[in-house]
Amino acid sequence: MQGTNGATWRVRVVWEPRWRALARRFGGWRRNRKNGPDLGGLDLPSGNHSGGGGGGWGDLGDDIAIGIAIIVGMIVFGVLFWWFLLPLLLLVLDVVVVVVLLIAGIVGRVLFRRPWIVEATGDGGAPVAAEVVGWRAALRSRDEIADRLRLGYSPQDAVTAVQLPGAQRL
Repeated sequence: MQGTNGATWRVRVVWEPRWRALARRFGGWRRNRKNGPDLGGLDLPSGNHSGGGGGGWGDLGDDIAIGIAIIVGMIVFGVLFWWFLLPLLLLVLDVVVVVVLLIAGIVGRVLFRRPWIVEATGDGGAPVAAEVVGWRAALRSRDEIADRLRLGYSPQDAVTAVQLPGAQRL
């Protein structure tokens, strides 16, 4: 959109998380990860154990057949898991993540009345933003800011006029 003074403006309703606030709130896990795994006082065995038992050659043929059957079974399971089960599990996990994020976004925006950010960005200037509660009100505010910029208002005046409760409608 172009104003009367020739400046080009982009006015939009933003639905993006506040990355700085999220990084401060949830960024601490990186510091904790660098310290190494916490075994919680688990005492691991050293591996120097000797066992007893008879050592006859009588069951060697059966043991080899069972070992080969186990190896073939593991290979078949690995191939089935790699080419069928893993992609299916990842697909289901992706769908679950998208649904959970969609529900969380709807709850955050609608039930908690989190404001939408209406942002006007000029050619070289810093963006000017207004917080508006409600999706329809945000769309109306976007249109009003765009109309005011088109009429030649400064971006700060256009946003301020929309944010004021008793502001005149165009």
